[in-house]
Amino acid sequence: MEAQVTNSKDEWTDEDKEKLSQHSKAKSILCCSLSKKEFNRISACKSAKEMWDKLRLTHEGIDKVKETRIDILVAQYERIQMQSGESIFQMYSRFTDITNGLAGLGKKYETGDM
Repeated sequence: MEAQVTNSKDEWTDEDKEKLSQHSKAKSILCCSLSKKEFNRISACKSAKEMWDKLRLTHEGIDKVKETRIDILVAQYERIQMQSGESIFQMYSRFTDITNGLAGLGKKYETGDM
């Protein structure tokens, strides 16, 4: 959401005030939800949209990078097996990390696919 109000503060309408309020809330939610490291990445951004876009690019990457990440995770998904000395819980955690990574990149598996 871009908060663009072109008239001076004295001339703000109720709609302008609401727009700015929503923009401030969006920025606040983003800032309060992030770790210090993530916050430092976006702290110089002027708008909530700019913050969101920077976070999205950082975590998803451009389309080519996203496709490569999906390919790597799919390969890990297809080859997953219990490692020597690994508990069922540890293997399940690795499996969950892979499927969550895929879901975060837009690739979802149905129960029948697993």
